[in-house]
Amino acid sequence: MNQPIVPPPNYKFVARWTGWDAILFLGSVEKYGLLFESSVDPGTYIFAFRGTDSDMDIYEDVHFETVDFVPSAGSVTPTPHVAGGFYGVYNSKGGDMVQSMREQLFALLTQYSPKQIYITGHSLGAALSQLFTLDLAISKPTSVPVLNINFASPMVGTSNWKTAYDANVPAANSIRCYNYWDYVPSLPPSEFLGYTSVGGGFRTAFYVKGEWFVHELSRHSIVNLQTVLTHALPLNPQEWTGTFPDYVDPSRTMQSNDPPSTAKVAWADKVRELKAFEEKVLEAV
Repeated sequence: MNQPIVPPPNYKFVARWTGWDAILFLGSVEKYGLLFESSVDPGTYIFAFRGTDSDMDIYEDVHFETVDFVPSAGSVTPTPHVAGGFYGVYNSKGGDMVQSMREQLFALLTQYSPKQIYITGHSLGAALSQLFTLDLAISKPTSVPVLNINFASPMVGTSNWKTAYDANVPAANSIRCYNYWDYVPSLPPSEFLGYTSVGGGFRTAFYVKGEWFVHELSRHSIVNLQTVLTHALPLNPQEWTGTFPDYVDPSRTMQSNDPPSTAKVAWADKVRELKAFEEKVLEAV
């Protein structure tokens, strides 16, 4: 978040919010999101949550043990169960924070009184964007139109979370864009029982051309994903086959293909199997 802020075309930056990063061992206050206002359609706002594009190690420390999701106002049945690590960032405060992330977000709603809300995020930011989307739907159910488009999101909660989300957020108003070959959308591994995705899904499929080992950062990159989406969305069907430079390492070439129509793969479980095999080899040394 130390990089210059570049608003989307026809938008201007108006505010930011922070969160208490309990995922880190010691905890710290982090800049987590930006609010943009349309310069051509006053009253239209984008709430953008930052992701983890360059630091995949964060997922080694995420607490996937579930906690109860409690909305800012109103009530929800059944009680959604969500990852404690994500909810801690959204709901907690520490250090010099006066308000939690959720309190800051709802204060911004009061301050700017939007007429149309777009919510987005990548990776960890995608998970946080979905927490905010459900909270907004329950706490301000008749306020304004809301559309969530998130990218490369891990799974946020279990079946009760999905039931509550689907009941309050139409699938057409919450879209997950992801790469079939990216491991993050398959997190957490199945040892954390009951986790599932929410909203509608838009699948792409891209990887480093000719790779002989997995380049996960390239598969997870928001810029690479947006490149594929830019090519695919105008087409019918919305699938694109082609190559382009890897944003993570421009010396490499990315290959985009039509996404497989088969069920999604539990990549996180496959990685666990590989890790278990490595541990057996180490034990034998």
